[in-house]
Amino acid sequence: MEKKVIMDHLYNDTNQQAVKFVESLEDEESLFTYASEYNWDNGFDVPQAILANKYCSLSIALLLFHYADGVLYLEDRNSAEGTKRWLSFIKDLYNRILNGDFYIGKMPFDPQLSKVQTYKLKKNLSERELVFITPIE
Repeated sequence: MEKKVIMDHLYNDTNQQAVKFVESLEDEESLFTYASEYNWDNGFDVPQAILANKYCSLSIALLLFHYADGVLYLEDRNSAEGTKRWLSFIKDLYNRILNGDFYIGKMPFDPQLSKVQTYKLKKNLSERELVFITPIE
């Protein structure tokens, strides 16, 4: 789908319309474009719809995890503060990623962490959790 069409939906749809639009997307690239441009001030309904779409790849799931400030959760899961809605969203997505709920698609993903962030996170993450900080080519 053309990026212009996706951008029109991003800026003009209500949340309800956006959810329906995301549900109608039938390719990973369009879904990735929508997810990467999503305005998080609009809440979690649209990201939930993106994650529920069968074309949602691991790259998209990781993108949403990082855009939802998942690094804060990774740094200290026990004291991660935030709204109940955010905590519920981030914990669920964290578990789904670790459970392998998302396929490896063709879209790349780079967590864009500094060397210091990567070093600190590697010290605290298990081998399985490295998926959150490892780029996908």
